[in-house]
Amino acid sequence: MGNVRRDNLNDEEFASLKEVANGLAQDGIPDQHKKRLIELRLIKQDLGKLRLTPHGIFLAHPQTDPHAGMPRGRRDR
Repeated sequence: MGNVRRDNLNDEEFASLKEVANGLAQDGIPDQHKKRLIELRLIKQDLGKLRLTPHGIFLAHPQTDPHAGMPRGRRDR
């Protein structure tokens, strides 16, 4: 499921994504939203907590330069 855009989420799903980004949504978002965001690979459940994936970070923080591409982790050479 690549290339998910903001337009692919309804307002409630996007609000849930923002809650995860703010660290407030451990139990507060509906299960349906959590399932869809995990399916779209925007969030993941890690050690019992919801966390954003790099693509989720990219969508949740619109101040990121849209032309910069996906955030990447550092590659060791």
